[in-house]
Amino acid sequence: MRICVLCVGSQGDVAPFVALGSKLKSEGHDVVLATHEKFRAFTERFSLPFQPIGGDLSLTTTPEESRDLFAATGFMKVISIFKLMRLFYKVLDGQLQDSFEAAKGFDMVIYHQAAFAGPHLAEHFHVPAVQMFLQPELPTAEHPSCLVGMPKWLGRIGNLIGHWISQQFLWQVFRGKINHWRVEHLKLSKSPFWKPTNYSNIRNLVAFSPSLIPRPTDWNSSIGMTGFCRVLEEQQWQPSPALSHFLQDGEPPLYLGFGSLSETFSPEDIKMMITVLKERKIRTIVPKNLPGLQELKPPSPYIFAIDYVPHDWLFPRVSAVIHHGGVGTLSSGLHAGKPTWVMPCIVDQFFFGEKVVEWGIGPLAMPRNRITQEAFSAGLDRLLNTPSYRENALQFKEKLSKENGVEAAYSFIFSRNEEIS
Repeated sequence: MRICVLCVGSQGDVAPFVALGSKLKSEGHDVVLATHEKFRAFTERFSLPFQPIGGDLSLTTTPEESRDLFAATGFMKVISIFKLMRLFYKVLDGQLQDSFEAAKGFDMVIYHQAAFAGPHLAEHFHVPAVQMFLQPELPTAEHPSCLVGMPKWLGRIGNLIGHWISQQFLWQVFRGKINHWRVEHLKLSKSPFWKPTNYSNIRNLVAFSPSLIPRPTDWNSSIGMTGFCRVLEEQQWQPSPALSHFLQDGEPPLYLGFGSLSETFSPEDIKMMITVLKERKIRTIVPKNLPGLQELKPPSPYIFAIDYVPHDWLFPRVSAVIHHGGVGTLSSGLHAGKPTWVMPCIVDQFFFGEKVVEWGIGPLAMPRNRITQEAFSAGLDRLLNTPSYRENALQFKEKLSKENGVEAAYSFIFSRNEEIS
């Protein structure tokens, strides 16, 4: 079967699709991974054919614009989602056209929710499609939206309202442009007002662990919740001698990094955190791309800067992780059984920051725009000196070790499509 996998976003967004694509390829399917050009090498490292598509916000957004976008507090966090969608709108034309070229001639489309062409291409080519979510962001009364939090006193009704609003954010901003594309290019009728398509041959797959957030009982059987789809590189990756020496030369270090959102942290924030870590002699591994890191002119025996290191290799070797709350990094930390502290920037990261506290694996989240030296130092104390965080994280590690999201996702896709598999 020929399968086009469409993904838009950061490496954390792309990695689960690469993991699933690798499984599809190993089972004999003809797969192409269509995503941003900057992920060509990452994709091809797993022997997956690559097709470039546009829509890469990192090419059109400056670090200053990113910091302004993610500086919102309170209700303004909702406004920041709208602003983010407007940025996607600016690069949508290229994404739509490139996605069309990538999907031509394929028998199935699997797409990320921000790959906005996905459902329309499935309808145009009359092929089945699977929309793969990396968070449990489908309507339910049983847990809040990861993207749009509502007042807790609204309860189940508030949960449904939050999910509905998040769906509309991901549709209404683009409705006019996509309808024009549907009519002029795809020769389809306009979409319904409230949703992208009425095409019935699309199912939803949630690549998130039910051990962390139980599968809602009000989801129907057409929704699959499979566990995390993880790219595993530990067996193929080798550390540098310097990194091996640092890891062996003392107690397990802390990890501090913010993935694709590193540039939303100011050089002043990074300087303050690094200074605290050095003064307190806390051995720490950090990515080299942290803003302003080069200007600090270590070297320090306590701080080790790295290029790319797979999280599934690194995190089992550290004491705890501090990150922005992206679902991929969160998953890696939990699979390694590590205490976690989240410094959220936008949307689902605040949700997962709250979950870290609820799960008992780390201290209260510290949003990027509320970082102070005093708060950072106090959070470090709690993260590194609260035994229950590690105990609870190890319990989640044990639960997650029994899941295989890639295998479950593959079974979900094809158990209900035997006639086309």
